[in-house]
Amino acid sequence: MVETETELTLELRPWLDGRYTFVSLRGTMETIAQPKELRALLNALSLWSGAPVDVVLCVDGTNSGSCWIELWDHVLARIRGRHLYRLRCLISRDTLAPEGGHER
Repeated sequence: MVETETELTLELRPWLDGRYTFVSLRGTMETIAQPKELRALLNALSLWSGAPVDVVLCVDGTNSGSCWIELWDHVLARIRGRHLYRLRCLISRDTLAPEGGHER
């Protein structure tokens, strides 16, 4: 079977001798999701983890970053079920620098 690159990677790893699962979701997609779709994702993750999802919007402080964060804030504000997530904004010049240690 030939492996192909996908736009999203859901990585699951055992944690604490397999008593828990470490979850990492990363990749690219169209910029803005619909509130209904995002609510379904947050609902599934919240039910699985047993706690609200920590949503972090990361921007570099530029004008385009400000516009992007406003778009996401607007989508998140339209989600019914605010108990599903906690929102944080991280504004830093270093926030968009590639993270080390994630090479394939």
